[in-house]
Amino acid sequence: MLTERTLESTVLHIARARLVHDFPGQINACLDALDEGDLWWRPNEQANAVGNLVLHLAGSNRYNLEHVIAGRPDVRTRDAEFAARGVQKAQVRQTWDDSVRLVDEVLAGLDPARLTETTDRGGKTTTFAQVLLHVLAHVAVHLGQIVYITKQLKPGALDEIWMKMRAR
Repeated sequence: MLTERTLESTVLHIARARLVHDFPGQINACLDALDEGDLWWRPNEQANAVGNLVLHLAGSNRYNLEHVIAGRPDVRTRDAEFAARGVQKAQVRQTWDDSVRLVDEVLAGLDPARLTETTDRGGKTTTFAQVLLHVLAHVAVHLGQIVYITKQLKPGALDEIWMKMRAR
């Protein structure tokens, strides 16, 4: 039996594909290309390292999906995401992978009709759809930074990364 496509179900489908498959695949390709030292390289102390950006995205995604949408307790320590230095790559990847699994769990259980539901758990009244659109843009911006840094440090390691992820 085919389910009728609605705007809500389409938005949820696209958000889940990007947040669970496409973006994590690209971030993982960067993590695969970088060694421990590269993960924490930064051009200056005011800039973020790839390690910080990945920890930040994991924390942000958990906050927005686990807390704001799913209503679970807020366990995020945002300052720690940016203060981290020298965390082992395996731990950074585990934190990232755990957040992706959580995002998948929340989105798989989210009824598309709830995208118009409002919540104030994020500090202002917003719909679940607005939260998802914010998360998509936020991840895309930081993913671009992660890819740029990786391409600078490892020329040729990410050839056609955007197209390879979409082809899967």
